[in-house]
Amino acid sequence: MKIEAEIENLKTILVNDEKFYQVPDYQRPYSWDKDNLSDLIDDLVTAFIGNKTDTYFCGSLVLVNNECDSRFDIIDGQQRTTTFTIISCVFRDVYFDKLSQKAKDFITNSIQDKYENDKRKLKFLTSEQYQIDFEETVLKGISFTETRHIEKNFSGNKYLQNAHFLKNFLSLAVTENSIDIDTFVLWFYEKIVLTVITCPSQDSAIQIFNVLNDRGMPLSSIDILKSSLMQKLDSKEDRTAFKAKWENVNSNLKFANFDLDGMLNTYLYYKIATNPKSRLDKELLTIFNKEGRTSLEIIKEISDFSKAYINILTAEDKNIYCLRYLKHKIYWNSILATALFSNYPHLDKLKSLLVAYYYQNWAAGATVARIKQTSFNILKLVKAQSPISSIASEMADNLRKYSTTKTFMEEIEGNWVYGRTWDRALLLLIEYFSSDNSKFTYIPIGNKLHLEHVLPQTPTKEWKEIFNDAEIDIWQNSLANLTLLSMRKNIQAQNYSFEKKRHAYKNKDNVVSSFIITQDIIDCNKWDVPELEKRKKRLLEKIKEKLNLFSMK
Repeated sequence: MKIEAEIENLKTILVNDEKFYQVPDYQRPYSWDKDNLSDLIDDLVTAFIGNKTDTYFCGSLVLVNNECDSRFDIIDGQQRTTTFTIISCVFRDVYFDKLSQKAKDFITNSIQDKYENDKRKLKFLTSEQYQIDFEETVLKGISFTETRHIEKNFSGNKYLQNAHFLKNFLSLAVTENSIDIDTFVLWFYEKIVLTVITCPSQDSAIQIFNVLNDRGMPLSSIDILKSSLMQKLDSKEDRTAFKAKWENVNSNLKFANFDLDGMLNTYLYYKIATNPKSRLDKELLTIFNKEGRTSLEIIKEISDFSKAYINILTAEDKNIYCLRYLKHKIYWNSILATALFSNYPHLDKLKSLLVAYYYQNWAAGATVARIKQTSFNILKLVKAQSPISSIASEMADNLRKYSTTKTFMEEIEGNWVYGRTWDRALLLLIEYFSSDNSKFTYIPIGNKLHLEHVLPQTPTKEWKEIFNDAEIDIWQNSLANLTLLSMRKNIQAQNYSFEKKRHAYKNKDNVVSSFIITQDIIDCNKWDVPELEKRKKRLLEKIKEKLNLFSMK
């Protein structure tokens, strides 16, 4: 058998009654999280709205035909295939009654065999428990529960957890964009395509997988852009000058530990202030043709913009430090790089507003779809040199529309802050702005930064004499009980009594914890409910001072 590669849509991949799949036992578990799902749904909806007749390419699927099991082993593409199957189940359990028979058939046949009810299209060999969870709670039918704490309530079942996220993301997208769900479902199966590579053996499949993931193989959008711009230059001198300028831009970015691709995507956002509809090179070349400028004029603007981009991302600025923890960096990057590049007069105030806006959305669990259009609107306002009050109003309108501030306050005041994607970032924000030192050093979130429970996660008898079970449940994972430690201090603090913890924070190895919010705890004589209530009040006041900047009338 030879290696075969075809472009196939989801109808061919999932609905075909002759194709069944399994995830081999050596594969890692299914791991996509809320952010992966939000990005996927946002990309799909954007593609669907942009042009329903175009296909949407969604990566590759590397398979081995396992004749023993009459299934294809998935070597690469497990995360996408599993997610597409879960989406099919969400279609079935949320929208089935609203769909045409064609859409219903697509959904049903993408989940299980048309003729054998117990034969599923996808199964897992990685763990018997994974297969049971997937089978019983998703494939057979999803019992949706209304909850704001999806990660907590379904922490042991990634498939059910993600089914709830996908239901919420899809429902929001369908409502906000007035999407006809039947048309969308048909588009989902007929227009989403993958490159399906079928290999004769596991070894050849892994070899293909490594080739596909090797950087620099195909001609990139950046290569095409550079080549296209150089071709428009007539003289050798102009081409030499262009190439030198291009290489200088690239070198400066590399020196600052940034890449050309990231900068050019940010530059594209500056140019169009909306969601790109095609490849970077196509979008930019279309703009350049409309502007009618020479390639040398274009590379000068790109060079000047790249300097603003680097200056923003390397600034010794507490607001920038806070923004650097955000996942969707392209939005604030493009807004602030544009502001610096265009000499926007209210840059410092803009930074503060962006921190407040994006952190409220982050802690409130907002998806990228909630912040995207507002981010583009802010970008347009900055380009137009609009008053900072107009930008604040734009943010406030968006926060009001989704009751974001209310949800944000409920989240940070609640008893479950530990384990959220933003827990360390929020404490670091408090840390940065607890000092008047304007040259505060950036603190990366990595394995050297630990989140410490003062009241331990596993309380000893000594701690249980201070807190009853109900109080432990309320305070243990709350903001007030959390602080920051370096790795060494975290090991030293361990599960000790409060006195021993204070000693570790203060005196162990003759080094006081460098974190201001931890030094405050050293001054406490005891750790009990009244002390937690006082600390909660202090921390919330600092958060509100930085993040509650919008009038919610």
